[in-house]
Amino acid sequence: SNVDLLVKDIYGGGYESLGLPAELVASSFGKAVRSRTEGPVRNHDRDADIAKSLLHMISNGIGQIAYLHANVHNCNRIIFGGFFIRGKQSTMHTISYAINYWSKGTMKAIFLRHEGYLGAVGAYMKGTELPTGEYGENFAFSDGLKVNEVVNNALQFLELDRLDMPLVPLPFIDTSTYKPDLFNLTLDKDFRLYWLGIFTDGLDHFCRVIRDGESNRECIDTRIDSFKRKFLECLTLLRDNPYAYGNLSVRTLLEVREQFLAEFNFYDPYLLFKQMENEEALRELPGRLADLQNMTWEQRQVQVVKGILGGNVFDWGSSAVTKLNEEKKIDFERACSIVQERPWFIDDLDRWIKRLQSRKFTKILIFVDNSGADVILGIMPFVVEMLNQGSHVVLAANSNPALNDVTSYELRYIVAKIRTISKTVDSAVMENRLNVVENGVGSPCIDLSRISQNVKDSCHDCDLVILEGMGRAVHTNFHARFTVESLKLCVIKNKWLCDQFGCPMFGVICKYEVPESIRDG
Repeated sequence: SNVDLLVKDIYGGGYESLGLPAELVASSFGKAVRSRTEGPVRNHDRDADIAKSLLHMISNGIGQIAYLHANVHNCNRIIFGGFFIRGKQSTMHTISYAINYWSKGTMKAIFLRHEGYLGAVGAYMKGTELPTGEYGENFAFSDGLKVNEVVNNALQFLELDRLDMPLVPLPFIDTSTYKPDLFNLTLDKDFRLYWLGIFTDGLDHFCRVIRDGESNRECIDTRIDSFKRKFLECLTLLRDNPYAYGNLSVRTLLEVREQFLAEFNFYDPYLLFKQMENEEALRELPGRLADLQNMTWEQRQVQVVKGILGGNVFDWGSSAVTKLNEEKKIDFERACSIVQERPWFIDDLDRWIKRLQSRKFTKILIFVDNSGADVILGIMPFVVEMLNQGSHVVLAANSNPALNDVTSYELRYIVAKIRTISKTVDSAVMENRLNVVENGVGSPCIDLSRISQNVKDSCHDCDLVILEGMGRAVHTNFHARFTVESLKLCVIKNKWLCDQFGCPMFGVICKYEVPESIRDG
């Protein structure tokens, strides 16, 4: 303001009728030009003011030129890079303001945290003889952005992991409007502090579970201590710098934790627990299938859904569930009794059963959740029911381990075991009406704009998508709309989340949705 001429210097304030705020620059260096009669330049026109004015003038110019080009080419996102911008908060703020001002809020300026590496990464992808595939950032050893630091090159390290498979959008979502996460922790400080506190407070218990379940015992105490220290450093950084690794959500926190585990060679610390629970649930499955077959058709439809909800209680990422299990071991019967009685918090069960009475589904895509009782006593009886009604069923399970989530290779083993128990499952596998595919994810949450090609290829003729579990149906995809029918099933096992929704602990979401195109048809 000592060098630039502002709108308020001309009009005494803002020019509201033209939408010009008082602090808007009317003329860069407008106060630096004066006649001989005005005397010498005043002391406050020092070098720092002139330098800042020059910076703002260039940045505003860049913003206006970028806006004009984007407007010509009908773009609403503009990516900026280069050493002039890198790590300089003032420059980024000025360009962002310019883009927002000229576009009247219809365009967004985007700055890549590691844009200084674009040339190196591009050269590698262009010149390597290996298949380039797709890459994801490894946040465990990449620098996070500290928004309060103004330095020329704050981000020194970038680590990329080559993904095992290409990731593509699920065909039934609109990627232009799809947002995977229910809560944006970057914007809401209270939400952010709560979830960072959950991860911090639960870290000692989590490390004890790792120590008990990890099969690789080499240097285990050192590895656990290193994991704990590095992950706590990350959580501390995110408290004051929520944009350190991009948009922050429960999903990204879970993904970052899995990356830290992998860096210290903890690939699947829950493996032994999952194996024991799978074997126990397989022993119970024949009795459960027999009980269901003795029911009427309508009773069975109610019970297979209630079974999914009871199975979904077996979530060892939930502190409430682990506490209950420590007090008294949870079995499937007890888990079903814990679940909220009907009417549920979101209760579309009657509409769902009425839909089943009208016609069968051609192909059903189910994103499954936990191993053990969840998938074996909850999901698989439901699958048997759908197979008996003539549907083709595709089970999408995690590609990589996360907590006690079932992985695709574990699920194939489970289905093979169930073939010896259920003739329906055995026939469906032989007829290729029951398939297991990996979803491309290693997290309890799922971003449906980035799933495996295998899932996409299996979706032909699919007319129903089912999302099971808090991570897949609440933390992510709660508001997701599909071009086919969908069913979201989960039990809410977090007191804070229950308070946000206004439902009781272990409240139920049974959310059946039909897209307008089908309703209108």
